[in-house]
Order: sequence, then C-alpha cells, then structure tokens
Amino acid sequence: MRKVLLFLLALLPLTAAGQPVYDCHRAGGKIKIDGKVTDKEWAGAVPCTDFRDIRGEGWAAPKYLTTMRMLWDDDNLYISAVLEEPDVKAKITDRDDIVYRDNDFEVFLNPYCDSKLYYEFETNALGTVMDLLMDKPYSQGGTYIMTWDFPGLKTAVKVQGTLNKSSDIDKGWSVEIMIPFKGLSRGGEDPLKNKEWKANFSRVEWLTKPEENWVWSPTGVVDIHIPDKWGTIRFVD
Repeated sequence: MRKVLLFLLALLPLTAAGQPVYDCHRAGGKIKIDGKVTDKEWAGAVPCTDFRDIRGEGWAAPKYLTTMRMLWDDDNLYISAVLEEPDVKAKITDRDDIVYRDNDFEVFLNPYCDSKLYYEFETNALGTVMDLLMDKPYSQGGTYIMTWDFPGLKTAVKVQGTLNKSSDIDKGWSVEIMIPFKGLSRGGEDPLKNKEWKANFSRVEWLTKPEENWVWSPTGVVDIHIPDKWGTIRFVD
C-alpha cells in the first residue's frame, strides 16, 4: 500500500524550479478539529507529496511516512497530518516553549509570496503549540516575534498508541489545524486575494543527534527559513 501511495504522490505537480505544488480544494462540509482526521472531507483531499530530507537530492528518504492534506473554506485554512512513529514521545508542555526540542510537526506560511513576512506554527504529540511571526528570514536580519499568536487558531492532536512508553510499539500521531484567514491579514489586505501562497511543512525527528529534518519542500541546506525554496499552495474553488 505504501508503494502505491508513493507512486500516486509522485504524480503531483512541481514548479519549474522543482518545488512541490499542492492544489488545496474547498472543503465540502464542516471539519471537526479533534486530531482524529476522520471527517469524510479529508478522505477526498489528495495527500501532499511525502516529506524528504531538508537537504534534498542525494540524502536518505525519511524513515517514517508523513501523510498531510489541506482544505479551505471562506474563513479558514485546514491542515491535517498523520505522522508514522513507532515510539511517540513528547515532554514540552508550555505554550511558546521551544517545541522542536521534541519530535514535532511544523507549518510555515507566506501568503503574500514576498519571501519576507511569514508565519510559523509548531506542535508536538502533547498538542503544545509554539507560534510566531517572522518579519523576514534570519539570513536577511530577520527577527522572530514570539509574542504574536495565530488569532482564532484551533488545533488538536491524537496519539495512535501510548505516549512516552517505549516498551510498546505505537502507530504514530495525527494533528488537525484550523487557521482563520482574517488573522493573516497584513495592513487590512485579504490574504485570499492571492490564490497561490508560498508554504512549507516540516518534521523535526530526534532519531539521533543532530536531529533529522524532514520537509515538504527541501531547501538544500539545514535551514527551513528560505521562503524562495518553499512549495506553493494553490487555492482551488
């Protein structure tokens, strides 16, 4: 089944520069944010291409599969991810603590495609959230604004197994995220006026030290803060 899924994902479009493109379709009904990813709307959403090593070609494929989907409606962007993981662990519990010290799932959104102002979201298997605003990438002297939070954000996590118990084998964990569009407005602009957004998604996985970085759109180096190397979300009505 995994081979069939990987073959189908390989048929999804890429940009001219080889970065992935995802056609994000309108949700057919209301999505319950409970972390279970069982709403019928998700079943009709095509999974994104599987994650790859952040360094790109020539590096080993991630050890565990990530199945991510997106949908939208007039008010919100919805993201779901199912993360294969045989030993689900998480320790960080405080909002806006450094979540990537645990295994985590991360979202990066640049709705205005200017490779400057963009938004970051992270969560671990406990559902602990770290979110922030970047005024521009670190390489350009950017600063993170940790006091910023996604307005109206809803998120939930569900563990398929037993958290923090290494003596058994888990299936993994799943996450659902609802991000209201109005919270991403810049100077009163409607972010949906752009039907294409730059975006990236990541897993930090502590198999060894240093950590593994598995992403949707590889940047070529161990640095995800390169919006020019991110993929594209296309909002399809």
